[in-house]
Amino acid sequence: MINSKKKQVLVKKIVLAAGTSKRYGFKNKLAEIINGKSMIKHILDTLLKVFDPSELLIIVGHEHKTIINLIDNKDVQIIHNKNYKGGIGTSISTGVKKLDSVVQGVMIIPADMPFILAEDLDRLEQKFLELDCQKVILPKHKSKIGNPVLLPKSYFKTLENLNEDFGAKSKIKSTDTVTIETKIGTLFDIDTTIQLAKANAKI
Repeated sequence: MINSKKKQVLVKKIVLAAGTSKRYGFKNKLAEIINGKSMIKHILDTLLKVFDPSELLIIVGHEHKTIINLIDNKDVQIIHNKNYKGGIGTSISTGVKKLDSVVQGVMIIPADMPFILAEDLDRLEQKFLELDCQKVILPKHKSKIGNPVLLPKSYFKTLENLNEDFGAKSKIKSTDTVTIETKIGTLFDIDTTIQLAKANAKI
């Protein structure tokens, strides 16, 4: 674990794992196997290389019991978004509404991104802390903006009011942003069986 002891829970990591996988098909993509383990376990294992379990907040919804059973670290916080069919915005809102008052920022992480690197997660958070938790931190790979995104407390009310099938990026002011160069894993999400096959081929 990278420097976990020196960190307070100033930044909560909200993992979005509530979606219905509409574009994927009949299966829940987060339960699909990549190189011997489920997709959601890939991202959680990566997060836990860097962060303490107390820093994680996992939002479940669609087939929530299945997803919960795949989470083998029982120290992470899990919240059920009963309104998950309303889209990704409802999951972000659900998570932000559960934050403690001491939290100064959130890192919003889609659970379907198995190739995000622990080193990139750590660098993104360190930049956020260096800037006194006041800026939006965006990962960038070869001019493309990816995920996860870090947002300061000044955006919490906006995030709480999300109630549709889009995330936070459309609400961010360009003057608030700082970009950090990252590896390609911050761009690679899995929405289809073809992308899953490509993911397995990359391992």
